[in-house]
Amino acid sequence: MTRSHSCRGFGMVESLVVASLVAIGALVAAPFAGTMIRRAEGVGAVNTIQATLAAARLQAVKTGVNVVVVISQNANNGISLQTFRDKADLTASSIGDGNGKLETGEPILSTVDLDTHVHLWSYGGAKDDLAASAVFDGYAINGAVDADLTHRIIFLPTGGIAAPQNGNSGLPQATAPYGRGVYFADVTGKNFFRVTISSTIASGTRVDKYAAGKGYVSGSWSWQ
Repeated sequence: MTRSHSCRGFGMVESLVVASLVAIGALVAAPFAGTMIRRAEGVGAVNTIQATLAAARLQAVKTGVNVVVVISQNANNGISLQTFRDKADLTASSIGDGNGKLETGEPILSTVDLDTHVHLWSYGGAKDDLAASAVFDGYAINGAVDADLTHRIIFLPTGGIAAPQNGNSGLPQATAPYGRGVYFADVTGKNFFRVTISSTIASGTRVDKYAAGKGYVSGSWSWQ
């Protein structure tokens, strides 16, 4: 006596049920995954900016001369940080020493481009607005304030920073006017950050995130 076995694959109904369950799972997971991606991008940008500023401060202390970090936008409208030593020759003086500008012979110490999913952007402002988002502006050079010396942080050999003099570059505040800082957000404009230096004497960085109803705050963050 022979036994016959029949094997049957998924029918149309079963396949539709499986496809529906997969689609539902994807819809549920997508918002959470998006939040995690934006969080990773934001934290990565914060860490990169902090590391760049810490390295510049260390170079200023180590070499005994000013070191400048210039905030700008690259060709992709991403954030770029260029660090240079504000003295061409450590053993001799030259006319451009300590003027906050990159002069011939002054070495570029690093150029760092951040993830293109992060853009200069202050809460309530326009995306990719360099003037409103890289707010360390106006420095006293040889006794006179150069108001056009903008978007840069000047680290001193003392370990502090030169105090920016323009009216927009005062002490950082939670609400507008927000004061000095590097302001940025993810490309969707859901999470806004500020990396700032509140004290000119001790140039440690502080990281704030915008919270609705509170402004830029340094704790109790939520992510979108």
